[in-house]
Amino acid sequence: MKFGFFLGMHYRDVDRPYGELLNNSLEIAIRAEELGYDAVFIPEHHFINYITLPSALHFATKIAAHTKRIRLITAVLVLPYYHPLALAEEIAQTDWLTDGRLEIGVARGANKYEFVRLGIPYEKSREMYQEALDVMLKSWEQEDLEYEGQFYRFPATTTLPRPKQRPHPPVWISAQSFPGVRTVAKLGVNLQTSPNFGCFAPYEDFVALMEEFNRAQKESGHPRPEVGLLRRVFIAESEQEALKHLDDLLTHWRMYMAFYEPRADRRLDMRVDLADTPVIRGAVQPARLELDLSNVYETYDDPIITTPEKAVARIKKYEQMGVTYLMVNTAFGIPQRDVLRSLELFAKEVMPHFREQPASVAPRLAAIT
Repeated sequence: MKFGFFLGMHYRDVDRPYGELLNNSLEIAIRAEELGYDAVFIPEHHFINYITLPSALHFATKIAAHTKRIRLITAVLVLPYYHPLALAEEIAQTDWLTDGRLEIGVARGANKYEFVRLGIPYEKSREMYQEALDVMLKSWEQEDLEYEGQFYRFPATTTLPRPKQRPHPPVWISAQSFPGVRTVAKLGVNLQTSPNFGCFAPYEDFVALMEEFNRAQKESGHPRPEVGLLRRVFIAESEQEALKHLDDLLTHWRMYMAFYEPRADRRLDMRVDLADTPVIRGAVQPARLELDLSNVYETYDDPIITTPEKAVARIKKYEQMGVTYLMVNTAFGIPQRDVLRSLELFAKEVMPHFREQPASVAPRLAAIT
C-alpha cells in the first residue's frame, strides 16, 4: 500500500493571512517527503474556506520546487470549469515543471455553489465533464485533433507542449457513489474515493462501495487500477490524546454538510444539494447537525483518530478490500504542530506495516472491525 497526505487547505479563519496556510501546507509536503510518504494530494475549490485553493496545478509547481521525489496528485480538477484544450496544455506544462511527478485527479464537481457563481449550468455538469475528459485524453493521444461535441467543437488542433509522461500523466477520477464507482471501473482509470457525506460514515458503507467497484472492475476487463481512499486521520500515543481534536473535526464535517441534504438514503447515491448554502465573506456556516461521538472508532469507519495499533488494524481491512493508496487528511483545522506530530507518528508507527505488496485482494469482503 502507498500513502499520500491530503493537503486540507482548510482556511477556517478567513481573517488570517492566507500566506500562513500556504506556508504551512508547503511545510507539510516537504516533511511528508522526508518521512517517506509517496504523494501529496492537492485539492482545488473556489469561493469557500472549507478548502481554499483556486489552482492545484500552481501549488503543485510550488511544491515541486521544494521537493525531489514525492508524487503530486490533484484532488481534483473540476473539468467543467475549464476549456479542455487549454487545461490539457496547462497540465502538460505542469508535468514538465514538476519533472514528470504529476498525476491528475478529475471530477464533475462537488456542489452547486461554485457552478452558480461561475455561471456554469450545474444540471449539465455530468455531460460537460464526460465530454471534457474525452477531449483532454484524445488531445494528448492525437495530433491535429478535430472534435464535434455537444459542448466543445474545434478544427484540427495540436496541444503544446506534449506532456513529459507519455501519453499523459496518470489519471484518477473521484467517485463516491455506486453510479460513480461503476463508471470509473468501466474507464479503467485510478479511483479516488471518500464518504459521500464527508466523514463519520458507518462501517458498512465502504464495504458496499468496494463490493460494487470490485464487481464492475472485474467485468470491465481492464488491469487493476490504483484505488485511493481518503480518510480523516489523527494519530497519538493514547486514545485520549487522539480524541482531543474531535470538536475540530466535527466542525470540519458540519462545514462540508452545509452544502447537502443529510439524507441517509443518499449516502451511496447521488447527493442532493441544498437550495442555498450559507456562506458569509467566504466562510461556510456549519450545518446544525448532531452525532453520537461516544465511541468514534467503533461507530464510524471515517475518521481514524486513534492509536497507531488501532490505525494499523483498520487500514489492514482496507488493504484486504483492494485499497492501494491511503489519502491521509490531518489538516482539518488543528494547530500545525499537531498536524506535523501526527504526520510523523503515522509514518513511523503505521506505514511500515504496509510496505510489502499483498499477494492478492481478498476474494470475500469482510466487514470492517
